[in-house]
Amino acid sequence: FVVAGSRWAQPDGQVMFILVISLAAAEASIGLAILMQLYRRFHTLDIDAASEMRG
Repeated sequence: FVVAGSRWAQPDGQVMFILVISLAAAEASIGLAILMQLYRRFHTLDIDAASEMRG
């Protein structure tokens, strides 16, 4: 997107690049928040231990 946008002198490629980077940052922060809640609740990051405690 960025290369094509700079080739034809349009900022659309840069806007798409910023959008993709923003979405990746949002996904990473949601994943980190899930891991933090898992550790707070079960005092471990082991997914199997958390699913066994669920019942």
